[in-house]
Amino acid sequence: MGNDSGILKTTFAVALALVVLLAVGTAGAAWTHASEQRHIATAASDLQVAAMTLAAADSLLLDGEQPGGLQLGHAVLALSTNREMALRPLSPGDANRANELLDEIAANSLTLLDHGARGHEIHGHGELHDLLAHAADEAESGAIAAEQRALGAVVLASLAVMVGFWLVLKSRFRSEHDRERAELQAREGRRLEALLDDSPDSAFVIDLGGRIVYRSESGNRLLGLEFGAREDLVALASPAKRDALRDHLRRADASGDSAVFSLRDQSGVWGWYQIRVSDLSDNRTVDGHVVTARNITNEVLLRDELQRQADTDHLTGLPNRRVLQRALVTASNRLTECGGLTAVMTLDIDGFKSINDTLGHAAGDELLIRVAERLNGAKAEDHVLLRLGGDEFALIAPSVASVADAETQARALLAAFDDPFRLGSRVERVRTSVGVATTAEPSRVDGLLREADVAMYESKRRGGSSVVMHDPLVADSSARTDRIAAALRTADHDAEFHVMYQPIVEIHSGTVTGLEALLRWTSPELGPVSPDEFVPVAETTGDICEIGKWVIDSVFCQFAAWIEAGIDPSITVSFNVSPRQLADERFVPCVLETAAAWGVPPSRLVVEVTESTALDHAGVAIARLEQLRAAGIRISIDDFGSGYSNLGQLLTVPFDVIKIDRSLLLTLTAMRQQAGGDATDACAIMSAIVSIASVLQAPVVCEGVETDAQRTSLAASGITHVQGYLTGRPASGATITSDLCPATRPATLG
Repeated sequence: MGNDSGILKTTFAVALALVVLLAVGTAGAAWTHASEQRHIATAASDLQVAAMTLAAADSLLLDGEQPGGLQLGHAVLALSTNREMALRPLSPGDANRANELLDEIAANSLTLLDHGARGHEIHGHGELHDLLAHAADEAESGAIAAEQRALGAVVLASLAVMVGFWLVLKSRFRSEHDRERAELQAREGRRLEALLDDSPDSAFVIDLGGRIVYRSESGNRLLGLEFGAREDLVALASPAKRDALRDHLRRADASGDSAVFSLRDQSGVWGWYQIRVSDLSDNRTVDGHVVTARNITNEVLLRDELQRQADTDHLTGLPNRRVLQRALVTASNRLTECGGLTAVMTLDIDGFKSINDTLGHAAGDELLIRVAERLNGAKAEDHVLLRLGGDEFALIAPSVASVADAETQARALLAAFDDPFRLGSRVERVRTSVGVATTAEPSRVDGLLREADVAMYESKRRGGSSVVMHDPLVADSSARTDRIAAALRTADHDAEFHVMYQPIVEIHSGTVTGLEALLRWTSPELGPVSPDEFVPVAETTGDICEIGKWVIDSVFCQFAAWIEAGIDPSITVSFNVSPRQLADERFVPCVLETAAAWGVPPSRLVVEVTESTALDHAGVAIARLEQLRAAGIRISIDDFGSGYSNLGQLLTVPFDVIKIDRSLLLTLTAMRQQAGGDATDACAIMSAIVSIASVLQAPVVCEGVETDAQRTSLAASGITHVQGYLTGRPASGATITSDLCPATRPATLG
């Protein structure tokens, strides 16, 4: 490459010198030609002047005057001097004509000089003048063109000299630059080698014959000085991995393929190394395979520890839900290979929330730890016990001989709860419910957890503290739930949902004081679906929030129409709110914005929440309810008596109305009948509820009233408002409009 560059520079210098010489020669020739043309132009001008002088002499003689002899002599002499040079620019024909005219003028002029008399008259003076003028112009033009050529040649020569000078300077600069670059590359090479020697990464260059032709200082620490071939590197791996490492070292490409191997260094310490191999055999500087071995032992150990932490429940030390799928895959593979049965068992702690609420979360955590210890001691060695979250546990039995063996294992888990648990200074008896699902088909293993959950909830439904094996009939119920969930996801709210309204009346007068909005759903696929079925499913799937928005908009739209139609201004409309809705930070703004959009006063709205919703989600729920009350909306505790039945706890919840659940009314009615009492007498429990509620000036409404005897007893107990089939069945918005509008008509029922 250097020789080629030198030849090219020499050739260019010679060519540049030739250009300079040629330009100088061209300039000299051009200047000579220009001078010659100037002489020709001068000669032509002299002839022209002489001819004009002689013509003027003729004119003087005609006028009777005598021209000067000396002047005529000079003019005649000029006619013969440089005539050939002066006529050179003319064509041969023009030159001959000019010579003829000049000869004639010369002859006539001699006669004039010799005899002092005018000769014959000459008529060609004008033609001669034009020919000589043309010759002078042509010569002048030739001179100018020659001078321009000379100037161009001078400029070219100057440029060539300047280029040559520039090339000399550039060559000197390039030589200096090349020298500095060579020194810089040498320094960079030394620096790179120092960095490689100091790097914890080992670097090797292996030629195509398998010899190690370069190694960094760290490479010496890994391999040792006495080893110098590819096979010496291979020998650092365990025997089982040597073939893989050998293939990896040979299978190099320009992209730098990498793989992780465990190697033992010269001190006998095993570690994990990421080995990268690049094929640089085409690079003259390297001419081989570049191998780097990076020690990643700490990274691997950290990754394994993070994986272990990610897969472990931090409280109990058991595997967590992340391990579940891997355990199921392992069980499925084992079924494929060995046959038998795989069993999955799920359980949780009955009443765990109550323990957390009464004893505190620290006691709840301690209980979970004790439960995990007992369950771990009750399982077989090859079974996998996991904490799925909260108080939920699962056990994967990859291989059991029979369904009976699976049930026996489940009963061992149940027996772990026989003895009470000591939590600090307290001793607590805890129960559990266990669900079991089994299969002999590897393809069904993934569904065992869901089937075991269904069985566990069936155990709870039966009272808990029992083992329930999965039953297809129970699975059908679960399938029904899945179908409802699927239908809700695709439901057209406007086409499938509608709202009915049930009156709330004053117990003595029968005056309608409020209307409760009740959601109804008719699915194209499932037909009419009870709210008791689809509302819990919608709550679980989260669809309840979108459904709730639709209900609020529909109810407020209808109520706005009633207000415009003149419904009694004291009548309110109430609607139910789920825990999911209360948990949504957008819920309160949505209610208030929708009410404002339809022109519904907040004071005529009542939000109904169940006592369990208010207490289970106390922090968030109470904050949302207080925001609604601050805006003027009243809060009603719905289904009172069906859950906690603890009015004392409800004193912490902002509410304006208590609605007694129908189940409590039926229970108290049945108890009175069994005791032989009068069904129309006052009920002490109802009276107690009214007394406590009256302290807060909260009216009490009883739901599910269906008989006159119930109404009479409730009135005697102090209940002021009732709701039920006795006083009014749920009706459409149009029916309510015809019954209660305009406001001037008394709004009473039965």
